[in-house]
Amino acid sequence: MQIVERCVEVPTRKPLTRQDWPQALQDLAHQLDLGRIYDRDLLHLSDALSEVLAAYNRRPYIRSGALERERFVRARRQARSSYYNAEAP
Repeated sequence: MQIVERCVEVPTRKPLTRQDWPQALQDLAHQLDLGRIYDRDLLHLSDALSEVLAAYNRRPYIRSGALERERFVRARRQARSSYYNAEAP
């Protein structure tokens, strides 16, 4: 009898990073639009999304209104950028 020692790598999913979340949520919305999420799973999904939204709303940055100001600034920047790009020859 011979004992052999070897390393076995087991693939595991890494948690999503902050950069991954916007795309992941867009993908989820797309799957919902396409009907790829079963109706029987919608209640659990709704509960999870409610928890996420509650945590999101607890953030001081959100409660202070800073996010709305940031959206306004971004919209102005994009409008100005598209205006100048439209004038270019």
